[in-house]
Amino acid sequence: MKTTKSFGEYPKYSLHDARVQKIAYANGNLIFTFDYIFSYENGIEQTHKAKIVFEKYDVDDLEILVFNSTILDTFTGKRIELPQYQQDYSESEFEVITETYNWGRAVFQGWLWTEGNPVHCIMNIYFKGDMVYVVDEA
Repeated sequence: MKTTKSFGEYPKYSLHDARVQKIAYANGNLIFTFDYIFSYENGIEQTHKAKIVFEKYDVDDLEILVFNSTILDTFTGKRIELPQYQQDYSESEFEVITETYNWGRAVFQGWLWTEGNPVHCIMNIYFKGDMVYVVDEA
């Protein structure tokens, strides 16, 4: 038996190289505020101010792995949750390099920038609702 999994069309929006300016929790939703995200349509790349909303999110279902440097050969780091991230990294930006989605889970991997210095960071987000792009098209 042979089974093929098709991934369909590429989404209109991409978070690659976009920087998270703020992460908030409100009314059961997890909200990522970006300085900009990219869109691709008819071969044209554009940027847009945007928020990503993960609906039906439990405040305990965000796991953030912050490493002590960029990952090369060896590394150490820590696992934190949203309140500690908001406290320790309120002046930092998280730059998404890779975004992966599957069955109520999103994984953002990239650089956490603090005072111009990057360290590797992975965010595992678990949610039960939709992932909604709130995009300023202006």
